[in-house]
Amino acid sequence: MADDSALAPTDELNVPESDSAASPVIDQPVAGQAAIDQPVTESTVTDHADGEPATERPSTNKIPRWVLAIIAAAAVLTTAAGVTVSVATISALQSMPTAVVAQYLRALEHGHAAAAMKLAGIEAHSGDILLSDAAYAKITDKITSFTLAEPVTHGTKTTVEATITQGDRTYQRSFGVQKNGGIPWLPFWRLSPVEPDTLDLMVDGPEGLTYTVAGQKPKSAPVATDVQLRALPGTYPVDVTSKSKNFDVPVSGVTTTPPGFASSPTVFTAQLSSTGQAVAQKAIDAWLDACVASHDAKPANCPFWTEPEDSGDDISNVQWKLLARPTATVQPVWSDGGWGVDSTSGSVGALAVLTRRSDGESGVGITDPFSFSFSGTVTFDPAGPVFTPLFSDAPAEAGA
Repeated sequence: MADDSALAPTDELNVPESDSAASPVIDQPVAGQAAIDQPVTESTVTDHADGEPATERPSTNKIPRWVLAIIAAAAVLTTAAGVTVSVATISALQSMPTAVVAQYLRALEHGHAAAAMKLAGIEAHSGDILLSDAAYAKITDKITSFTLAEPVTHGTKTTVEATITQGDRTYQRSFGVQKNGGIPWLPFWRLSPVEPDTLDLMVDGPEGLTYTVAGQKPKSAPVATDVQLRALPGTYPVDVTSKSKNFDVPVSGVTTTPPGFASSPTVFTAQLSSTGQAVAQKAIDAWLDACVASHDAKPANCPFWTEPEDSGDDISNVQWKLLARPTATVQPVWSDGGWGVDSTSGSVGALAVLTRRSDGESGVGITDPFSFSFSGTVTFDPAGPVFTPLFSDAPAEAGA
């Protein structure tokens, strides 16, 4: 029969039969340190029979001290803030300066105007017709992408620099962030108030033109006046209404300008339609024909006139003859209160009755042909087109 002692380990502990000697004694750690100073699954055991410590068995369940420290930190957050915060959430909260900026830009990227305004502290006033979901839904060239730099703190001011792509352009914009509660070493963050972009436009043309921006009508939109509207980033459609078939206003979108950038108005100018060009030419011809039909030596508001060679003669019953009609060009674009008109040179001649004042003798005086030209503006009133000459550069021709 085999010897049972061969199966026993050579370092087996001798356990006395006495109850007091057989009970192992567990050394108690200082209160509050057990989780950190020793593994929670194993204690140090001393055998009082021989005073030698037993061999420690390796633990398969040891929790690293750094993990326990993070668990302790999470417990602190639970107590101080009244909410349970996971380790993953701690990391997210610590990156909040960029996260709150990203949240604002992402809301704009997806067309959520009201949500973006709430995050940015933007309040729409009575004249802010573009600060709404309805207006923002009609824009083009929204923010399509952005990148954010690490937060930069100078004193008490923290900023996040954003590189924003909007339509076919890329620009930089700085956003302020500020602490919003939390605990001293783990603050929460929110955006500092954000200043909206500016939409700058002007409609130039005759009185009576009206317009809308993204379907919204400005409270005050006088013609030929720079109008600035607060807006969120994007390109806004403009529509101009003309009550006349003689002219209209070609339009396009207006892109907003971020704060800190110089802005100038996008100008939408009235242009003659083909119908307007035709009736403008008729108005010019009618004006010139009226000048030729006059019997005055100096027809009012006309580009030609004549006088006697002899200062002792009186002139009367002038008969003008248009020898070569000048060609008038009407500028298609409204400028300085009307549509500008210039002409090539034409020629005219006249005959008249000359009466000598000294004795009452009279005769017929004839001018040589002479050239003239004119310029002016065309406008439209309720009765139709009106040509107003601005000046004449033709000299007078003396009678024969």
